Amino acid sequence: MAVKVPFFRTLRARLVLAILLVQFVVFGVLLANVSRVWSDMELRATEVRVQELARLLNAALAPSLATLDYESATELLDSVRTPEGIDYLVLFDHQNKVAAARGWDPGATLPAVDRIADFSGSKLPPVVHAQAVIELAGQRYGVLRFGVSTELLRDSANRLVWQSATVVVLGAIISAVLLAIFGVLLTRRLYRLIGSAEVSSNADTVKMLPSSEANDDEIGQLAARFNLMAASMQERLEALRRSEEKFHAIADYTYGVELWLSPEGQLVWINASLSRLTGYSDEECHQMRDFPVPLAVLEDRVALSETIKDALSGTSGQDFEFRAVKRDGKTFWASMSWQPIYDAQGQSLGIRASIHDNTQSKEDRLALKRAVYELRQSQTLGQNYLSRAEQERARLSALLSAMRFGVLFVDPNNIVVYHNPAFIALWLIDASSEVVGKPIGQVLQSSLNLPLETDTLSQYLQEVEFQGDSRVSLGEITMNDGRIVTQQCYLVRDDQGSPSGRLWVYEDVTQEHFLNERMAFLAERDGLTGLFNRHAFNEQLQRMLVEADRGQDSLAVLYFDLDEFKYVNDTFGHGAGDDLLKRIANEVSAQVRRHEFFARLGGDEFAVLVPSCSEQEVSLLAQRIVTTVQQIQFVVDGQTLRLSSSLGVAMYPAHANSAEELVSHADTAMYQAKSAGKSTWRLYQAEQDASREMVNRLTWNERIQQALANDGFVLYFQGIYETVSRKVSHLEALIRMRDPNNSGMVLPPGLFIPHAERSGRILEIDRWVIQQVIRLLALHPEMPPIAINISGRSFDEAGLPDYIRDLLVKMQVQPSRLMVELTETAALSDMRDAQRFIDSLRATGCTVCLDDFGAGFSSFAYLKHLKAHVLKIDGLFIRDLPNDHDSQVFVKAMAAMARDMGKHTVAEFVENEETMRMLAEFGVDMVQGFHLDRPSPDHPAFRVFKGE
Repeated sequence: MAVKVPFFRTLRARLVLAILLVQFVVFGVLLANVSRVWSDMELRATEVRVQELARLLNAALAPSLATLDYESATELLDSVRTPEGIDYLVLFDHQNKVAAARGWDPGATLPAVDRIADFSGSKLPPVVHAQAVIELAGQRYGVLRFGVSTELLRDSANRLVWQSATVVVLGAIISAVLLAIFGVLLTRRLYRLIGSAEVSSNADTVKMLPSSEANDDEIGQLAARFNLMAASMQERLEALRRSEEKFHAIADYTYGVELWLSPEGQLVWINASLSRLTGYSDEECHQMRDFPVPLAVLEDRVALSETIKDALSGTSGQDFEFRAVKRDGKTFWASMSWQPIYDAQGQSLGIRASIHDNTQSKEDRLALKRAVYELRQSQTLGQNYLSRAEQERARLSALLSAMRFGVLFVDPNNIVVYHNPAFIALWLIDASSEVVGKPIGQVLQSSLNLPLETDTLSQYLQEVEFQGDSRVSLGEITMNDGRIVTQQCYLVRDDQGSPSGRLWVYEDVTQEHFLNERMAFLAERDGLTGLFNRHAFNEQLQRMLVEADRGQDSLAVLYFDLDEFKYVNDTFGHGAGDDLLKRIANEVSAQVRRHEFFARLGGDEFAVLVPSCSEQEVSLLAQRIVTTVQQIQFVVDGQTLRLSSSLGVAMYPAHANSAEELVSHADTAMYQAKSAGKSTWRLYQAEQDASREMVNRLTWNERIQQALANDGFVLYFQGIYETVSRKVSHLEALIRMRDPNNSGMVLPPGLFIPHAERSGRILEIDRWVIQQVIRLLALHPEMPPIAINISGRSFDEAGLPDYIRDLLVKMQVQPSRLMVELTETAALSDMRDAQRFIDSLRATGCTVCLDDFGAGFSSFAYLKHLKAHVLKIDGLFIRDLPNDHDSQVFVKAMAAMARDMGKHTVAEFVENEETMRMLAEFGVDMVQGFHLDRPSPDHPAFRVFKGE
């Protein structure tokens, strides 16, 4: 059937439309050129007119302005405005005042003067704003502003454009009519040729054109060629019909379904085997979308769809299995194979696929798989048990190899069955030698590290008696390299309970022994000077008092400190102060006899206990100590220092009846010596004690009260830094007192804190510090946490933690930003109150730090009760850390212990880079000291976090 071609797609219509298109393009170019030319002429004419009007108006108005005849000028403006196409006129005199105006409100602002050249390439406005200077004989009399209308020129241009457009449109219409007539005549024979071709395409034979159509012109030649082509096509149609009959004979009677899918996945062709296999007709298959996906069951459609997508990308495949559904609802296993097909030019035509019924083959394979699976299942089960046993053995071997305990297993005949690397390292056995399979006695005899007691080896060659237990502890043995090792033996039994060997376990406890000895030493000794500490002094004082009371004997306490020791610390640093204290300890120790007890009580305070002595003997010893200290020459930073000491003496039973009273009176006598001019000693005099001590105490109480009432305290800040990154972790607030007698000077806490503790004012000072720090944290939320120090007296104030919590809530400060430091010695003095106080602080959310950690303990056991977050290691372990091996061991142990307990550590008194690096190696978390910064009321980090 012939397809009717729309008129606008015919050759006639295209020819007419092409001519019209050309004419309209020419018309457009002509109009554009006319418009451009006219615009240029309009611009030029407007410019000339403006210039002529400016000269004309200047000539007309100049005489009137020169004679100040504004009335004549106004009449002239009225006469020239409308006839000359002028929109408005505004005349200004020589003082720039409006002299006359027509067509414009004198009070309104005039627009800017237009430059005609600025409108080149664009449309002129309705009014062009111009200006003319009114002058005569070179003398300026005023300015005329006027607007020139462009409407007349624009109307002329529009008329010209419309006239040109009318001429072109008429010409196009006439051309179209003539071309249509010519096209009908030209294409009439062509349409007859097209008719013959349409008839041939709809019939089984090709229709020839009459011979009369074969003229000598081009259309006649085209008809002759058409007849030749028709004859050739008739022959090919016959050959194609025969080939198609053979194709159908082969394709429609195959065992499986053969189909052809286009590159877009559309079904192009399918053979008749489809009806025999599935029951669907050829037409039904072509109507299915995404065939053959609808043939698959719902569960397999996604997989089949993805497979076809991969096949259409140019891949080949075979034996893809899916479950298909016949038209009657029965399912069967189908197998699909495919390969891409191409035309003669190599362009993809899609894929050719074959689908077969694979049900019987599938069932056979499934049965075979089940049989193989059942066969292998029993084999896998056995291998699984074996693999688990091997994995368990490997895990156990790895665990034993990673242990620091030495492990040795021997059979009932003392033949080595297993050992771990720690056993080889402990006994210094050659790692290359074969140990397993040899008698244990032979193995140990060849080791390089044997017990000092050689008969210990006999234990391994005889049966160890196990009495009611499968474990026997054989205690400690000392090896010839100095290490101390514990050994335990375990009896190993098999599943029937019969002995199958023995397991020996060894642990190196050398470090623990050393630490215990070191802790016991530090419990009684001062870590810096090696002298007895305050704890040992108090115990020895109690013992000597009991002996003196029992034997009706005497006992003397010599109490002294160094004059101006604070100057050395503040000027030359704590390192120099520590060196001086060690020098004093060595020199004074030479003056103390064996039965006398010399101790350092803390800071620069020392004491000597002298039993069974007379007042004369004590006087001689006191003078020797004062003289010895005075004669010491101490050189630091090239300067030679000479210090002095003040010493006080109190005797039992002449001056006191108890240990506390005896020490207090010796301390009072020392201050009596200072009052006498220092560098001397005094025996306690009761008549001077009452008056001076009372005056001193009252004076300090009044000064503390005045400072609390009149803002006499000030906070200094020192940074605590992260050891590795050296970034500020938090700040510590340190209290100072402003000196009322010397403005600009501050008093260190050592001068007023002891008096505050004795008078109870320390509780008010603690609360003042708490208020100031929490207020500071509230004002600056971006600041780091701040640590404050709480005195031991505050343990007795049960409401202080609640006071802290209420202040934090009131000022909206996160509790974690406040760190509370408590001294270890104060906490140990009353463990129960300290534990209660720390638990209450932790409940508020504050961080708790235990200060001076390690200063006065003999065991870490108390840390189980004092749940502090941070441990601040006492400075006596840090000051000479690079040169003190004992302190290094102890600091390393404290850092490891704190890390294992989930606590952080801070090292104070860090005064050099070497100490800093060593603390980083030991794993100490934070550091504080003069090497990093000094206390200041305006700490650098404090300024940064305040945003200054």
